[in-house]
Amino acid sequence: MVAASLNIFIYRPRMTPRPPNKWLAALLGLLAPPAGLLYAGSARWAGSYLLLTLAAIGFLWFGPAALSAGLTSLALSVVAAGHAYRLAGQWPAGHVRPWYSRWYAALGSALAVVLVLFGVRAFVVEPFSMPSVSMQPTIAPGALLIVSKWGYGNYGSLGITVAERPVSAEIRHGDVIVFAYPVEPLIRYAKRVVGLPGDTVGYRRGQLSINGLAVKRTPVADFVDPAQATVMHQFEEQLSGARYRVIYDRDERPYFQVIQDFPMRDNCRIDAEGIECEVPAGHYYVMGDNRDNSSDSRTWGFVPARNVVGKVWRVTAPR
Repeated sequence: MVAASLNIFIYRPRMTPRPPNKWLAALLGLLAPPAGLLYAGSARWAGSYLLLTLAAIGFLWFGPAALSAGLTSLALSVVAAGHAYRLAGQWPAGHVRPWYSRWYAALGSALAVVLVLFGVRAFVVEPFSMPSVSMQPTIAPGALLIVSKWGYGNYGSLGITVAERPVSAEIRHGDVIVFAYPVEPLIRYAKRVVGLPGDTVGYRRGQLSINGLAVKRTPVADFVDPAQATVMHQFEEQLSGARYRVIYDRDERPYFQVIQDFPMRDNCRIDAEGIECEVPAGHYYVMGDNRDNSSDSRTWGFVPARNVVGKVWRVTAPR
């Protein structure tokens, strides 16, 4: 009787399920499209946006034509934000939301997506843009470079270094690598490896030699640069089984590179005819394929192994 009387005085409010917050759904959709759709209560649409995101990344990195990765990603995020906002606003009043629609689950999924994408960029593959003409005719300005990173030890992305390990992947003569510019490590350069640790690399009057042996080159049709309206001599060079083309200005001229004061410069002998360097242990000697228009090891010295970010795996031509 007493317990029944007490029940009269106990207030037990009825909990009405809250709908998803439209603005939070839009924000999550903008930052991580699948997470925004999860929070809006649609696992089906979240899966669809995840597939769209992966397809967009695959097409941008491996497709036949380069698109603007930033604009495409932004467009997908904006569409997802609007979609998540609309779905959250249409949530039926009083309906219980699934567990994955709770804010903490959606936020956790957004964080997971960001961490996975960052991990892929930091350890597996990462895109870089080629800003200059120094690697013409192999790589045109504006081309998208897909760089293989695993085994090269310099793990990180977006200015964040996760780990540094010794290089375990093989680097061979003729490979095109991306590395932290020794003079300003925040800048990334792409050049061709022409000297391994212990090599003696010479470059005199346009002829590259390694350990006293001239690198074979064969004249091919002149290279015409439509952007600069210039015509340049072009050769096919062969180095350790790799075949690639290099270009030179048509006007024959003596060696004139401006040499900076770089570490271990005493390993180099420089005169009016060119330069010859002994590559120290733990370093590489790199050059651009546009031989008369490239700032490379002839100018600023050797690339430390710890600066190597990865090897160029694929080049996607600019639009």
